[in-house]
Amino acid sequence: MLLYGALPPPKSSVNSPTSTTLAIGIVIPATPTTAAPGAAAIVQWADIATVAGTSVRIIAQRENSLGESTSDPIHLVGDGTEGSGRDALADGDGDRVEWDITGVRVGDYVITAIIESPDGETATVLSRDTDRGTTGVLTVTTSLPVPTFTFTAPGATDVTVTTGNTFNITWTDNGNNNTDARLTLGLDLDDDHDNGNEVILLSNDPLSNDGNTGTFTFSFLDQDGNTVPDGSYNVFAVVDDNANDPVERTATGQLLLNP
Repeated sequence: MLLYGALPPPKSSVNSPTSTTLAIGIVIPATPTTAAPGAAAIVQWADIATVAGTSVRIIAQRENSLGESTSDPIHLVGDGTEGSGRDALADGDGDRVEWDITGVRVGDYVITAIIESPDGETATVLSRDTDRGTTGVLTVTTSLPVPTFTFTAPGATDVTVTTGNTFNITWTDNGNNNTDARLTLGLDLDDDHDNGNEVILLSNDPLSNDGNTGTFTFSFLDQDGNTVPDGSYNVFAVVDDNANDPVERTATGQLLLNP
């Protein structure tokens, strides 16, 4: 365990003090640790604080193998603002939090511990820090397989549909093996399916409804019953089981809607 405060300021610290009136170290995870839904993940730290009003904040950040953040931080203790954490003096020289990882995406999470005094002194430590040789990463896992999804219609070529007719959008998936997965099906005039101009045909539909296949009959109406304007549309799907990262797929062929 490392207590930061009396040591020279590490690269991962912010405004580290030069006295032992303020220090913090992460106890768990100190080595690579695995956590699965159904059991709380333990995060434990030890701190030194002598000034009343000193607080501790704990943050979990998902990172890739390059140490790059891949999601928003999760605030385990405190809300992300200075002074919002636990009272360090009341907690004594060590404390812990049980992290409920229900609904937390799979991946490697690095823990950041920050101790802050009322006069602005701070010390920060990371559970995984290549400069200091620490390897404490908490890997969240799931038993759910990564969702699969492949469009079969439209296939490799564009399909023209005229007003008054219908078209069956079809696909294959692994819904039988992932009953938690939910499907959003939509049309888009461009390749960015998150810029607000999407036409949603179906949302939050269980992937397992039709086993490992699926069919949606398009009849020029969106999920709210509004008429879909004519145009050349990409057909896309997003499958999310709230554990694995969402899977997004776009059909090769477009849907060409003509009057």
